[in-house]
Amino acid sequence: MQRSSDALPTQPLLADSLGSRKRPVCNACASEVVRLRNVRSPIDGRYYALYECKRCRSRSFDAHEHQTDLAALYDSLAEASAQTYELPFQRSSYWSHEVAFIRRMLGREPVSVLDAGCRTGDFLLHWPETVRRVGVELSHRSAQIAGRRGLAVHEMQLEDLQIHDRFEIVTCYAILEHLTAPRQFLAKLADLVQEGGVLAVLVPSFETLKARALEAVGYRWHMYRPPEHLNLYSRPFLDTYLAQEGFSLVARRYTSGGTFNPLGRVPLLGKAFAKAMWLVDANSPLHLVPVFDHMYAYYRLGTERRRRSAQ
Repeated sequence: MQRSSDALPTQPLLADSLGSRKRPVCNACASEVVRLRNVRSPIDGRYYALYECKRCRSRSFDAHEHQTDLAALYDSLAEASAQTYELPFQRSSYWSHEVAFIRRMLGREPVSVLDAGCRTGDFLLHWPETVRRVGVELSHRSAQIAGRRGLAVHEMQLEDLQIHDRFEIVTCYAILEHLTAPRQFLAKLADLVQEGGVLAVLVPSFETLKARALEAVGYRWHMYRPPEHLNLYSRPFLDTYLAQEGFSLVARRYTSGGTFNPLGRVPLLGKAFAKAMWLVDANSPLHLVPVFDHMYAYYRLGTERRRRSAQ
């Protein structure tokens, strides 16, 4: 972790220095933002202004503050984990638990599931073959592997997906924080859910004890990773936006995401601690309160939006 004292304002914001350029607005709701401080990126070492929206309280970074080739950035990040791409599929307790949790909320075995940002398809493969399993993935290499595993994969941006189908379950894990245009993505995501269906999203949350404690003692929260992470959504924004689309919140839970392991460098103890944290994440009542910073939110679509769109 990095002390935030390293991120004191040392350069003017780009929006100010260019003069003619419009000041940044909230990536989530397009409202006015205020600058909280500068954050030094662990990705490229440069300083980025961290903003908070006056209206929805979401936080964001300006993708245009520095000239960055985002496609090249994600190619390099993918290459760093390339050795894991060709590993054979193995069922995991993490995804098995997630599938069981969503199935209970739906109340039945689903007919169809769509995963936006499906990567190599591990989550989808935890659903039975009797379920129609569809993925959307931008990475060519990941999409190829998911396709070879027997999944129907659309290799494109979700916003460009042209299908008339609706799905009982739509999921989006650790994608929303990366987007330069999140509102268009969220609108498409919501539109793919059929009436009575479930939408599940995972985002990093700064509205948690872990994130606030790190900031209070002067350390950089590890999810502040511009220009890789650009958006940190508030709970009110997600709930309000999706309510306007006809969704109601069914459940919300918080986990460590496997990232909290102070014994990680001690082989046996680190492994034991990781297993213990998994049990805490999956079974402890602690996941009901915002302690850890991986926030899962589950919404059900009613009939209001469909009726409105049909008018």
